[in-house]
Amino acid sequence: MPRKIQDITRATLEAVPLPVHAATYTVISHKSIMDYALAEIAAMGFTVHSEEYRATHDGQIAQGIYQLNYNSDPEMSLMFAWTNSYNKQIRFKCAVGGYVHSNQTVMLCGEIGTYARKHTGTADADTIAMMQNHLTNAQMYYDNLVADKDAMKVVSLSSRRQAEILGILFAEYEILTTEQASIIRQQMDKPSFFYNGGKDTLWSFYNHATVALQQSHPRTWMEDQRMLHWFISNEFNLGQVLVAPITPAVEITVPMVDPLNAIPNQTNILDQIAEIESTLMDDDDVWPAEDELVETIEFHNA
Repeated sequence: MPRKIQDITRATLEAVPLPVHAATYTVISHKSIMDYALAEIAAMGFTVHSEEYRATHDGQIAQGIYQLNYNSDPEMSLMFAWTNSYNKQIRFKCAVGGYVHSNQTVMLCGEIGTYARKHTGTADADTIAMMQNHLTNAQMYYDNLVADKDAMKVVSLSSRRQAEILGILFAEYEILTTEQASIIRQQMDKPSFFYNGGKDTLWSFYNHATVALQQSHPRTWMEDQRMLHWFISNEFNLGQVLVAPITPAVEITVPMVDPLNAIPNQTNILDQIAEIESTLMDDDDVWPAEDELVETIEFHNA
């Protein structure tokens, strides 16, 4: 059986032996990443509320998650995360996002806020520069995620629609394992946490998914999170959902314009039918036969 990914301490990660690779491969050590991250977080004026580390049994692939003290929204704090490997299976990656208080999971932007660096040349120095860049823009990424969160709360989802999304994430995008899909199904039936907005909303389903993604391998965890948010954002047009205090939650869409009425001062067949029907009803209070109505329209257009 495959070994379970374990939560570990910073000291354990620091003690993992560095790999021996060709001279062209620049080793980015777990220790240096942790030191750089904490230093840059402090330099940007943030403090770390909590640190979480996970790794494979041999420490070859590891990830770190830092919950920061910035939380202009009461439900979510700013978060910084990284993933690194010694066995060339993945490149170093870092991201900023949101740390959800209710279930201690995270949100990562689907299109912005992530970075991956190949371990060659000046990778070590570039790692520091990219951490600085992401933390400089961290509040912007955070505000975007808060807006997405609020938008998801007003999108209602039936059980059938939730099942459809679950199937797409599992079978089409393949970001869920069988075990994770089962976790989401269990959460849909009996949530382990309370989410503001209601049980049958997109926000609740999104959290069911992030709870399941806590079981992801460090090799895929960050990309799984990113793909989840990307899919949800595009599937539900989160940037176009109007947020308002609505109870119960409803899906708000921009009203569609009938193309037959899009050009002002221009009549169309529907207008003519309505006009003629109104006249006939006023005169006789009796609907004409379909062929009589067509003849009347043709005469009207002559």
